[in-house]
Order: sequence, then C-alpha cells, then structure tokens
Amino acid sequence: MAHFITEKCIGCTACVLACPVDCISGTWKERHVIDRGRCIDCSACAAVCPVDAITGWWVRERVVRRPDWPVPVVNPEHCTGCDFCVQICPTGCLELIGGGQFEGIAQLVREADCISCRQCEEVCAKGAITMVVLGEKKQREAGAA
Repeated sequence: MAHFITEKCIGCTACVLACPVDCISGTWKERHVIDRGRCIDCSACAAVCPVDAITGWWVRERVVRRPDWPVPVVNPEHCTGCDFCVQICPTGCLELIGGGQFEGIAQLVREADCISCRQCEEVCAKGAITMVVLGEKKQREAGAA
C-alpha cells in the first residue's frame, strides 16, 4: 500500500480523530504518520484533511463502508439537541430531526456516508451517542419493537 502524509500536513489532528482504527500518530502542529500495518484503507483521514496532505493510490473521494464498521445510535432520552455532533460530523450524516415526540434530537440520516470516525460519540457531553455495528443495531431495534 502506497499511502502517506505529505509535507503539506499542518498538524491539525483531524485525521487522527477521524481514523476508526487509531493508526495515525502525531500531536498538534506536527506532521502525522500513518502506521501502514494497521491502516484499513478507509480514506476517513483523507476525507477530513483540510489541506489534502494525505495521498496515495487508495485515496477515494467517497469512502466505501465496511459491514463491520459501527454507526452512531442516538438515545433520544439523553440527547439535548445541542447540535455538536451534527457540526463535527465530517460527512454530514447526522441531522437534528424536526417533529414528533423527539423534535430537535440528533439522528443518523445518511447511514451509507458514515465513516465510523466516532467524532460524534466523543463530542457528546451527555453520552447519548453509542457506536454500534449495523447487525447489532438491527437486533436492538427489533428487540425494542
């Protein structure tokens, strides 16, 4: 695999936060490094890089989801509608829903666009977001019905 972070890296750590397998190391204001042995080629890092510093043959404009990647599930009992998760989501797959019993609550609206970066889960101060693998999510929904 020929993938790397170029000298254009400004050390913003967006790629570190976006990586679902924690294979990027580096701290604020320093050039980051990808552990090629742990990288799953999801392109989550490239999707969020503000200066296009991540390059290689594998970088895609659109991330292809793997079935074992988790997606955010929002507990409406704990969500306050603060909008932080919606704002931090690099792919725009979360929105505040408008209407019904839980008006103004975050919800996953574009499941296929989720890159499992976990930024929404990390930013939620109320712990209302849990990352769940799709098969487990469907089991939870069936159990709640």
